Amino acid sequence: MESALQHMELNLMRVSFAAALDDGRRTIAIGRIRATGPWRAAGDAGAEADRQAAIEALTREAEDYGADGVVEVQFDVEGCKGSEIDGLRLERVTATGLAVRFAEAA
Repeated sequence: MESALQHMELNLMRVSFAAALDDGRRTIAIGRIRATGPWRAAGDAGAEADRQAAIEALTREAEDYGADGVVEVQFDVEGCKGSEIDGLRLERVTATGLAVRFAEAA
């Protein structure tokens, strides 16, 4: 009897800060996507974790559009002053990129 794992396909989302994916395959642009990490007190430790959370949210967004990867990934930091929490300044990392699909099957 074959296990369910033998039939499971592993599709890894490819992410690149460059304009193309590393494997050199041609891609077709789907569109620009944007995702954010959690709000955090400004100056708090955890910037790397915030970037990772934003990338994970970005790849989930790309998967929703049927993308094979995301290129041209960039980070930005958004801030606001929370009026209901004694004026504490909050920040969150935003990741943007271009969702792409492979032009032909591998």
